[in-house]
Amino acid sequence: MHGPVCAELIPDLFRFDDSCNVYVLRDGAAGLAVDFGSGRWLKQLPALGVRTLERVLLTHHHDDQVAGLARRSEWPFAIHAPAGEQRYLDPARASEYHGPPWYEIGCPESYLPPRRRVPGIHYDLTGFGNLLWRGRKISIIHTPGHGPNACSFVLEHAGKQVVFCGDAAHAGATVWQPFHLEWDHWTGTGALAAWEGVVRLAGLAVDLLCPAHGPVVDQQPRPMLRMLARRLMRFYEAKGQISPGEPDHFPSPLKVMGCGALQYLPHLYQFGANGYLLVSEQGTGLVVDPYLPDLAALEALLAELGGVRPTAMVVSHYHYDHCDGIAALRERHGAEAWLHPWIAEILKRPERAFRPWTHDYPITADHLWPEAGEWTWEEYRFRVAPWPGQTWWHCAFMADLDGRRVLFGGDSFVPTSRWNGTGGFCAYNHSRFADGFVPSAQLALDWRPDIVAAGHGNYYAFRPSKFRKIIGWARRAEGAVRDLCPSGDLERDYYCVRDIVRAQATLRLRTVE
Repeated sequence: MHGPVCAELIPDLFRFDDSCNVYVLRDGAAGLAVDFGSGRWLKQLPALGVRTLERVLLTHHHDDQVAGLARRSEWPFAIHAPAGEQRYLDPARASEYHGPPWYEIGCPESYLPPRRRVPGIHYDLTGFGNLLWRGRKISIIHTPGHGPNACSFVLEHAGKQVVFCGDAAHAGATVWQPFHLEWDHWTGTGALAAWEGVVRLAGLAVDLLCPAHGPVVDQQPRPMLRMLARRLMRFYEAKGQISPGEPDHFPSPLKVMGCGALQYLPHLYQFGANGYLLVSEQGTGLVVDPYLPDLAALEALLAELGGVRPTAMVVSHYHYDHCDGIAALRERHGAEAWLHPWIAEILKRPERAFRPWTHDYPITADHLWPEAGEWTWEEYRFRVAPWPGQTWWHCAFMADLDGRRVLFGGDSFVPTSRWNGTGGFCAYNHSRFADGFVPSAQLALDWRPDIVAAGHGNYYAFRPSKFRKIIGWARRAEGAVRDLCPSGDLERDYYCVRDIVRAQATLRLRTVE
């Protein structure tokens, strides 16, 4: 079997095309490597005249950088990693963080943690520090993005200034798998950190930019880095406000109940963190988004109302804080769960979902709604439709309640002052733009509700201008994400996160077995 392809970039500097780019600097019969990959390239060192590999410098902890190091408990060379990466690499700290499958969390701290941990690493690479090797000073630059601790290395060699930038940059002013910049599901924290690191690199004298993936950049690397910085800033801005300048208008409740619930309409109450209760003329109740920690607040409300019995429950989207009370309500009151088919599909097989905010047990429907159409409960007729935004598996449903058109909207669109106007977007949550946020905002404009009863207690007045702004924002946001994709293809470079997480989970489970 042939090893990774090797190319000499400049005298005594070689690049191996492995699971990541591995760079080897030769000094006589000794060598130093930047990143490690699978390690299959080690067999080719003798042919290059390298008899002794003395050091390996890791730019960051991702599995594609380090996987081969876990094949042995000891190596005849020193391994150095950025300070802080021991959380992901040190066997003694294995209980602190592990790979997928993840349940009950949003975006993980790392989408690509190593399947196996690596003993014996020196965590002594600190931003703006130095490392000496055979009389050469290697400068260390903090360039976060693919993790908060990631670093780049600067070396003067063969009359050129060489920068090994890890995954901070990719040719074409792009970023390898830009979803790694989504450190959480809604802020631009990772994007801003990446921007700051790239600005640092663009300020250097760079003759040869050596990234961890893709081709080496030897033609005008600094202008490319400046372009990347501008694109990262556009991505950061897309993570910001989706409806700038739109005022919030929160209708005052008709009554604050003794139990703390809010009565907004004669038949509509909001309780706990996420729930709504609609009461029929027959004295039955419809629970919207039953969240297990909210059920005590619901019971208190039911007791105060006296005689109201929940018979049905509905869900805006699959995140557990909107649906994990289903089983308890079913057992306690005999209520039946009516679910949108998109949501029911992901809830019944969470082990196949590889998506954030799920439990590791199935949640089942008693009945399914139409994908788009009407549904009647007691005297209320609801319009039902998909409403992807914060996540793809989201729906909206609207009915005339006490003379007001109320749209139950979950987390896709919230008031301007709440989470920048949306529950956030990220690849792991499968937030879509042209086929998600845009048609959902247009649906709101078409339905023209009076009120949006959103999640997390956000009961607010509908304003068409807000949703028109959202459509413009979504198109800009999609362009900002696409510009960072090396292939220009969102499916290949951004939404591939689910396939990567699933593959990691499969490999990790095999490793454990």
